[in-house]
Amino acid sequence: MSFATIDDLRSQLGSRRSAESQTAYSEKMVHRVPEAPVVDRSEFLLEQCRGKRVLELGASGVLQPKLRAASLSYLGIDRSEGDEVIAFDLDDVSQPTLPLFDAEVIVCGEVLEHLSNPGWLLKRIRSQWPTADLVITVPNAFSQIAARQMAHGIENVNRDHVCWYSFHTLKTLLGRAGYTDLWFGWYNGKPFTAEGLVVVAK
Repeated sequence: MSFATIDDLRSQLGSRRSAESQTAYSEKMVHRVPEAPVVDRSEFLLEQCRGKRVLELGASGVLQPKLRAASLSYLGIDRSEGDEVIAFDLDDVSQPTLPLFDAEVIVCGEVLEHLSNPGWLLKRIRSQWPTADLVITVPNAFSQIAARQMAHGIENVNRDHVCWYSFHTLKTLLGRAGYTDLWFGWYNGKPFTAEGLVVVAK
């Protein structure tokens, strides 16, 4: 079933409700996802970091040494120490601040879905680095891969993940942390059903 406009979708969803409850339901539950480009995740992150002072959260992936090499200066934060990486628990709300670093760009790649307290982390980042660009990538809750496997009773998800993000839920979470200037994109796939979401928040 296809819908010409979001109003058509709202009409179908609310067809068995009164006009008043239909309007209330659609305003609360139905959200237009805007058109956005598909990017190469690795290349996009590298381009955001090239020649900049970069703070990387969750700095343990295969892209970490490339981000470090592309940066003007670099500090990584992860569960354990490494080369230019310090150990810090991003879920520890008892810590008054995150480690200090003069960052222009903060990379938070495939991190939020692991955290019990993502809102606290985002508010802390916004408070400590109000002028830095925050670059986030997360798996897409509505990816084609996930839906195809779920149809066969298989949930394809990292055993350490605690949530899924969509365009709307990520936008809402960032808004609660004070981020309103947002750029969105997709990675690995087609718009709307790609494997993941990319956002640059200012």
